[in-house]
Amino acid sequence: MQKKRVIYALCMMIYTLCISAQHNIYVNETVNGYTRTYIVNDVNQITYGKEKVTLWSNTDSTSYDVTAIDQMSLVDKDPWRKMAIPEKYLADLEFDIAFEESDKARVKAEKEETDVASKYYDDFVAHTVWTKTVNIVFDGEEVSVTGDTDSLTFTQEGAHLTINTAASGLKYIVSGQSEDAGLKLYSEHKACIVLNGVNLTNQQGPVINSQLKKRLFIELAANTVNTLTDNTTYVKVKGEDQRGCIFAEGKLCISGSGQLFVNAHKKCGIASDNYVHMMDGFIHINADAEKGKAVYGKDHVIIGGGVLRTYNNGSAGKGITSDSLIWITGGVVKAITTGGVTWNDDEEDYSSSCGIKSNWDMEITGGTIYCLSTGTGGKGISAGHLLETVVNDKTKKYYNGGLTIANADIYVRTTGKRIPEEKDEDKNGKKVGASASPKGIKCINKLVINSGNIYVRGSGGGAAEGIEAKKQAEINGGKIRSYCTDDGMNCSGCVINDGDIFICSSENDGLDAGNLKMYNGSLYAVGSWDAQMGIDTDGKTFEIHGGEITGVGARSCTPHGTCSQASVCFYLPKTYCSGVAVADADGNIITQFPTPNTYDVLCLFFSNDKMQVGKHYKILSYKDSFSDTPVVEYEFSMEEEYLEKQEEMFITLGSKKSKDTTK
Repeated sequence: MQKKRVIYALCMMIYTLCISAQHNIYVNETVNGYTRTYIVNDVNQITYGKEKVTLWSNTDSTSYDVTAIDQMSLVDKDPWRKMAIPEKYLADLEFDIAFEESDKARVKAEKEETDVASKYYDDFVAHTVWTKTVNIVFDGEEVSVTGDTDSLTFTQEGAHLTINTAASGLKYIVSGQSEDAGLKLYSEHKACIVLNGVNLTNQQGPVINSQLKKRLFIELAANTVNTLTDNTTYVKVKGEDQRGCIFAEGKLCISGSGQLFVNAHKKCGIASDNYVHMMDGFIHINADAEKGKAVYGKDHVIIGGGVLRTYNNGSAGKGITSDSLIWITGGVVKAITTGGVTWNDDEEDYSSSCGIKSNWDMEITGGTIYCLSTGTGGKGISAGHLLETVVNDKTKKYYNGGLTIANADIYVRTTGKRIPEEKDEDKNGKKVGASASPKGIKCINKLVINSGNIYVRGSGGGAAEGIEAKKQAEINGGKIRSYCTDDGMNCSGCVINDGDIFICSSENDGLDAGNLKMYNGSLYAVGSWDAQMGIDTDGKTFEIHGGEITGVGARSCTPHGTCSQASVCFYLPKTYCSGVAVADADGNIITQFPTPNTYDVLCLFFSNDKMQVGKHYKILSYKDSFSDTPVVEYEFSMEEEYLEKQEEMFITLGSKKSKDTTK
């Protein structure tokens, strides 16, 4: 029956593929009762053998054993999501990420504005006076140079042009086409290259190679399409770096309303040994090398405007990356990675792909960001690095690099598995050994969310986490939605001062925090039906001083520490219901929420400012819908004599084995 279902789905997909160009195919797999989804991007052909199905794209093929999968379709199948997630949150998580033709039209609205007070004021090409113009035209195996050339010393080898000058104020207008060409600049002064409709390939190195000590401006001329391509091998030049298809020793500043396509086969698409600053334009970069980087800034990367799209299909590829800092203040970023992991012998660890990766701090304070990672261990956004040193036979860990988010719209999806899928354990049951796990958003040190809209989904395997902060998470506002197979959010500690937060896991805890303090806002957390928690604080500090908290799971942690707002935790063992409500003594609904009917024991935790000590309440259940006549599961009083501890202000009703209605 399973094979027949897959064959039918394939027939429908083959028909659809015959009438349209390319599709994302969702491989829906059921493992031990859990539904997991993998995405195969840009499929344009399907072949079916006796035991295997092969999905083909322009650059790759992926085969699946028919008996190992549940279904393939053009849509993402996930029954748990619709059971566990309230309707008001569901639409926020119904998103996909892909490159679209309409991306190009967004350039006009995404230009970074100049700011006289900014330390990066000089990065804008309009703020420099250009006194000399040089016209460079490539034509097959030849290149011509005209205009203000008196101050130039240049050499030519076919269509390879090297310019050396002591003059300042030079602007180079570059056009034409060649299948074997390059442009290299030497100067002590800054310069500007205007790409005015070029299609250039360099078979032996960067297409544009700036050895300038100062800024190189690249301006994309309006209404032009420009394409630059390098090769898989470079001819080495002693004493010089040449990290990618476009390379600058100094600062690299990109603007203009035209289009630029970069095909990077060696290392990087666009790279600087200082920083890269993008302000305007449409840029699409394909980087297919192992550990390839679409955009790399050694010191930092700044994205203030324009539309930037990166695609990495090599193992451990990075879309946008820096050895230091990344700042995104505006524009549109789409970063898609499909490559898997590589093994690093020196570090004895895996390296995985990532859409946006900083080695130290990252700040996202504007713009719209989309990250999709479909490879094993792949990550959407990752900030910081962990440094381990051994002193006197003791390992000391340094957590370097934090992440701050404000005023941005962020969409992240991962569909990869962890490697290895099952980790080894030591004699104490602790997980050991190297691994690479998919993460939507990962932060090595402190994560701060001040505002914005953040949407995260991780569907590929049991270790796919949504949002992870190795240290503290501080949430001061914004809308957060996270739904994944592993923890929806994991951090060593969490302080919520405000915000609209929904987090859900299909196989683990909703929120897993070493400690939790809630002051305002709303938190709705759902854990898996398999003995997992909506809210897990590891039995440590859990304080409630305001806001609203809802926890749904098979278990839940309860307050530990001083609270100023009351809460209730209650169990419904062996109870079939599709929804639960908390009501006052007169039956007026305080809150209601859907409950998946897959739990053997349903545990719910609730707190808001309407829960007050000395008042009487009811717990109601609904069999099929909230329009049904409710069943009163509990009637209880928040009297001080029933509270677990007066300073913690909570009451527990029932247990995993039975209901207790005496309170």
